Amino acid sequence: MLKNATELILDTSVLIAYFTSENNLIVSLLDNYIFNEASSISLYGHNILKSEIYYIICRFEGVNKAKEALEKVENVMNTISEVYLFEKAAQIKYNHAIALSDCYSIALGLLQNCPVLFLEEKELSEDVIDKINEEFLAKIYLIP
Repeated sequence: MLKNATELILDTSVLIAYFTSENNLIVSLLDNYIFNEASSISLYGHNILKSEIYYIICRFEGVNKAKEALEKVENVMNTISEVYLFEKAAQIKYNHAIALSDCYSIALGLLQNCPVLFLEEKELSEDVIDKINEEFLAKIYLIP
């Protein structure tokens, strides 16, 4: 999927896995398709995502690593912040018991009309993803 992508949203879990090197597949994929000068993918994100990246990496690897990670993300990610996001995120949250940050990522995917990549997690089951994709015409994909 990444070979053909021109625009993309990565959930916090994907970026945390990259920066903490807890998933070699993620590190390889993002190095090949996102974090390199030849990348043709436009990456989008939101401020809640940046907050989560910062505080989680700060907690486990310290402030300096958190600042480095955030700087690396900000160099390749277009941060979008507008009214549509919080309204759509609230609608998604109202209909589905998932994390608010996940709702923002999905709302951003809807706004940009592009895929959103998540790592597998308990509250985002395939059933929930199928329902959100159908209900909101989202493009949510799981990385196993």
